[in-house]
Formats: sequence, structure tokens, C-alpha cells
Amino acid sequence: MNFQTYSEQIESALATLGLNPVETRCADEGQWMIFNGETEIYIDLWENETDNPWLYFESTEPLFMFQIIAPICLMPDDKSVVFYEELLHNNLNMLYGSYTINKDQNMLAVKYRRPMKNLSKEEVIDLIECIGYYAESTFEILKERYAIQKIAQEN
Repeated sequence: MNFQTYSEQIESALATLGLNPVETRCADEGQWMIFNGETEIYIDLWENETDNPWLYFESTEPLFMFQIIAPICLMPDDKSVVFYEELLHNNLNMLYGSYTINKDQNMLAVKYRRPMKNLSKEEVIDLIECIGYYAESTFEILKERYAIQKIAQEN
């Protein structure tokens, strides 16, 4: 499989979700953006270096990575231990995805990443829906307890 084939697979999944894949494309190839309600969901596909020290396996063939990430909120002013403990506890219950914190942008997000190889169109659909659900439900659960703010949508 190659980059183009994987891109077509992602766009086929987007079409199955009732979206126009062309309208979801971002400026850079291999990037799409969709919405789950007011939540932005970014989908990325890229070729990863096979000698990357973060890989836990070796690969001699091209390695294409698939990622879905949905920003949830700006980090609360009071980044208490209780807040981080709650995120870690919630991570335990998540079937797909996990929380991540972008310190540079002061942002909490939920993400899923894996090699694209052997990922079916149906799994892509499930993962998109799952990450969107986690982002929305996390915001609803945390918004009052921690006075968090939703990320402003890009235009």
C-alpha cells in the first residue's frame, strides 16, 4: 500500500460518514478536518521515518501513520493534582485514544495514533466517531469542575 491508497481509504470513510472528502481536506496533503458538533477533529496521514527511535518495532518497508486528534479545552488555570488524576483515571476507561497535553498551546486533547497498515475503512469510521465522542464528553464532564474553556474553532 502507498500514501495515495491510504488517503483514498480515509476519504472513503469520510464519505461513508456523509461528508464531502474534498471539503474536509486541509492545505497540506494527508490532513483533513471535520467537526463533531462544535469540536474540531483532525485526521492526519504521513510517512514515518523507519529509523525513528520512538518506534517499538523495526520496519524495512514504508511506514504510514494514521492519527486522529481532537482538541478539548484550554488547560485550567489551576492545574491541580486532582485534575491530572482525573484525566489518568479516565484514560483507564477509554477503549481507543488517550489524553494528551500540548504544553506550547496550553491545550488538552484526545488522540489516537497507529500505523495505517491493516486498518480497515470500518475501523477508521469507528475511530473518528470514538475520538469525537471522547472529546465532547470530556468537555461536558470537566467544564464546571475546572472552569475550562472550549477551544475556539478555526475558520
